[in-house]
Amino acid sequence: MKKVGIVTFHQALSYGAKLQAYALQNFLEYNGIENDIIDYTCHFMYTRLIRPIRVGNKHKLKSFVRSLITMRQTGIDRRKSVEFRNKYMKLSRPFTADNIKEASEEYSAFIAGSDQVWNPTCVGFDTVYFLDFAKPEQKYSYAASIAVKELPADKKDDYKRLLSDYQAFSVREDSAADIIRELVGREAEVNIDPTLLLTEQQWDKISKPVINEPYIFLFNVKKSIHLIDYAKQLSKKTGLKIYYLQKERIHKVKGVTYLDPVTANEFVGLIKNAEYVCTNSFHGTAFSIIYKKKFAVEFENQGGRNIRSEELMNSLGIKNHEITKDFYPNPDEPVDWEYIEKKLAEQREKSREYIEKIKAKL
Repeated sequence: MKKVGIVTFHQALSYGAKLQAYALQNFLEYNGIENDIIDYTCHFMYTRLIRPIRVGNKHKLKSFVRSLITMRQTGIDRRKSVEFRNKYMKLSRPFTADNIKEASEEYSAFIAGSDQVWNPTCVGFDTVYFLDFAKPEQKYSYAASIAVKELPADKKDDYKRLLSDYQAFSVREDSAADIIRELVGREAEVNIDPTLLLTEQQWDKISKPVINEPYIFLFNVKKSIHLIDYAKQLSKKTGLKIYYLQKERIHKVKGVTYLDPVTANEFVGLIKNAEYVCTNSFHGTAFSIIYKKKFAVEFENQGGRNIRSEELMNSLGIKNHEITKDFYPNPDEPVDWEYIEKKLAEQREKSREYIEKIKAKL
């Protein structure tokens, strides 16, 4: 069997980015496809990961202290990210834009995705994530996200050129399938996020506990007044402590226990072992579902809407779990987990069949 290369955002500091990369790699292996995650360093991403953090004005104490906290948190996050990659990911040799074309001679096929690899703005429109270095017969995708419902007018010709010679398409959103149909006249499968491809038992292989007492896990990608207030009310009702994981600890919240950045498998453990989960994160939602947790999700936050979590929960028939300014859900409300497992099994089988088509062409 020839080897496949996965091209994704495996170096990103996001827990979801690392976990979806790990999940796709393992799902391919479970289905008999030997693979490496291509250890490509995107210049746009690299400069933002390693650039010095500017220290605030030393004459303004509050700004200076916040900068020091951010520096410490980011340093821990980077170290934990490298620790997870080195232990749990099977990587290729290092590649950059200067030598990535060499990879096309070392692998029989490439899969772009998952994550927002086709987003027109998030990594400076780096075309390596479109597999522009590969031969046409090597190009596939899995749950690749464009992340916008309509492309910028000045990018449409680029997308048409970059996507015209793929062997098969798998995307994450219906809107992405519509864009591909419009641009290149091809159909794309819509598949679930890789993290949902693995079962609870498969995630247990790497899950690592962090806290040794019952707790409420609060995780947000953007600070939310309603989410924090909901968690506090739940804590008052249950008597459980709130453990709070936040990327940028700029705003001090009273009544919670802050967590330093963790490894991606510790993030899984935090959800697995929580009594309740409160989040506005897609992967916080996804792992709450995988581990059948009592959870609540906020979709609307700071002018944006978490469409991914909303669509996932709707597709699985999960209702009355959304936090809004006018409604705080009852996390103890019964959930038909048997029905949800059935729906997830159907989606996993659909993804497996797509992967089998790739395998047949290797």
